Amino acid sequence: MDLPRTFHPDPEAEPYRLDQQSAYRVKSDFRVDFTNGGYVEARDFLLDIEGDSVSPERLAKMIVSAMNLLRAGPVTIFSMTIVRRGEHQDTVPAPLR
Repeated sequence: MDLPRTFHPDPEAEPYRLDQQSAYRVKSDFRVDFTNGGYVEARDFLLDIEGDSVSPERLAKMIVSAMNLLRAGPVTIFSMTIVRRGEHQDTVPAPLR
């Protein structure tokens, strides 16, 4: 898969639905640029997926939907890896004091 790639997700795309019973997740690094300026980036961002694969185009749509990004513009996917639930580090760090 040739990454990075940039996509322009359709705001009317099928929404992302959390599935905590999913056996697989996609772990990704990405950047979302906003139409009104600014951007958000993530590393090792995990989303549940149906089955054991997802296209980068669908991942871009899932990111925008999961994060409820109303002014999302282009989404650049830098990396993505399919991982089995539990076979990667996804623990929540202890809260700061």
